[in-house]
Amino acid sequence: MKKERRRIIIDFEVLSKGNFWMCCMKDYKSEAEHIIINDREEFLRVFNKNKNSIWVGYNIKGYDQWIMKALIAGLDPCVISDKLIEENISPWQIDRSLNNIPLYLFELNDSYRSLKELELFMGEDIRESSVPFDLPRYPTKEEIEELTTYCLHDVRMTFKVFQEVYYKYDAQQGLIEYFGLDESMFNKTEAQLSAYILGAKKPNYSRDDAADFEIVHAIELDKYNNIKLWYEDYNNRDFKKYLRANVYGVDTDFGWGGLHSARKKYKGEDFIVNSDVSSFYPSIMIEYNLLSRNVQNPYKFKEIRDTRFKFKKEKNPIEKSLKLVLNSAYGACLDVNNDLYDQRQGIAICVNGQLLLLDLIEKVEMEFGDRAEFIQGNTDGVMFKFKSEEDVKKYLHICEKWSQRTKMELEHDFIKKIIQKDVNNYIYVKEDGSIKSKGAYVKKLSLLDNDLPIVNKAIKEKLVNDVEIETTINNCNKLMDFQKCVKITGKYSHAVYGQDKIKLKVLRVFASKSSSDKSIMKMKSDGKLEKISYTPDRIFIDNSNVQGKEIPDKLDKSWYISIAKDRLESFTPDDSFTLFDYFNEL
Repeated sequence: MKKERRRIIIDFEVLSKGNFWMCCMKDYKSEAEHIIINDREEFLRVFNKNKNSIWVGYNIKGYDQWIMKALIAGLDPCVISDKLIEENISPWQIDRSLNNIPLYLFELNDSYRSLKELELFMGEDIRESSVPFDLPRYPTKEEIEELTTYCLHDVRMTFKVFQEVYYKYDAQQGLIEYFGLDESMFNKTEAQLSAYILGAKKPNYSRDDAADFEIVHAIELDKYNNIKLWYEDYNNRDFKKYLRANVYGVDTDFGWGGLHSARKKYKGEDFIVNSDVSSFYPSIMIEYNLLSRNVQNPYKFKEIRDTRFKFKKEKNPIEKSLKLVLNSAYGACLDVNNDLYDQRQGIAICVNGQLLLLDLIEKVEMEFGDRAEFIQGNTDGVMFKFKSEEDVKKYLHICEKWSQRTKMELEHDFIKKIIQKDVNNYIYVKEDGSIKSKGAYVKKLSLLDNDLPIVNKAIKEKLVNDVEIETTINNCNKLMDFQKCVKITGKYSHAVYGQDKIKLKVLRVFASKSSSDKSIMKMKSDGKLEKISYTPDRIFIDNSNVQGKEIPDKLDKSWYISIAKDRLESFTPDDSFTLFDYFNEL
């Protein structure tokens, strides 16, 4: 076992026009903090002492690492910052010598959310520094103190985010140790690391055969063979067309993504089975030779898959690391910048995945007809309702025969009751009493995904325990549970509240019943105001730390009740029940 490297969270603030920079650090293990202000010698002292550490930061690869490297190389960090932000020059083009400075980096990021949004979800203070980053002079003592507070706050928030997603670091560390890799591999994304482990290398020519994929021979279709024929018709392989067909009584879309099929506003109880294919896409790659052609030794991928299954049964935590390699391989096939890029294979995996599931659906329909219901089909699984326990046994026998023929392995959840809005939004109770939910309205929230939590809770309480929406919301007095995240995207210059211009890009707002409060608007580039979607007509803003705060009298709970009822209606037909009905039967 290698000696564990130190993990240091780091963040820079640079006022390029004021010739000022500062750096804040926090050690993950000891939680010791250190602040450096315009002192390159001190930075080098700390860096040289910790140069073999893992440097952790939010979007560290795009900005902070280049400021670090500039200081190490003796370049002016203010000049580098200006080129990165003001001139929008790619980092590796600024000074190529910076590329040769080794750093161990672990990047925290979210494709859709900024650090400020995550801070909002956590209930933290999201107010920004009042010191402008284009300040044309050296900052005053007071301004430096404010910048220090701001920078240190961001480091502490990054530390908190790191704690929440530490499992990702653990998984990557596990891969590096398991395969005996250099820890510079921390600098790779999951997909890049997977390509490296598999020894993938893009050819020095471009392939032009994306439409030349084949349908695997194991697929046996009769009633729905027309769907297979649609895929086999080269006229349909422009990747813009799609086919909508009625499959076992459900409108189903076939195209170039995963299977999407579900009964809308569905309710069901007893003898329901959800069947997911274990490691579906990786298994298709292995069994039907559809792994990226850039991999020199495809057997290694199979070995990783089989080892992962073994470790999973043994509850060995390394299985989560190996899962990274398996799950990254499909997406990397469609990423032109990845060494696994092989568009033909990626499309073939997806198309054959849909047809394999269609094959299973057809076999169930042939056996049961109207004695069963097809509830939903998704990227890697299907769900059916049967009339008896004996029918469930027959279904499992069909699954066993399908698995033997297709070489795909199924895992089954036995469900007592389900309420489904569509394929991406549902909640159900398993036979063991545990609850699974999916979709924006009922998903399990976390500290890093915590928008309108009271509405989510109210809907789930109604569906699961038959608690009235009004009861859940009216009994809640925690302000944080009512927070709504507002984000001003790059299409808009700023937010407007009443007559006030707000420069913040992320705001925490709450519904208000005070007549003196206004709506929140956003200013378009043409000077026109536009109301921000899904916000009340009157709001108040609280960007301070709201953890533990109680609601003020002016909070308008009726708005949250209305939102929750609207969302609930999208789940339930007129003759609906709730999952509470099931618990009453016990």
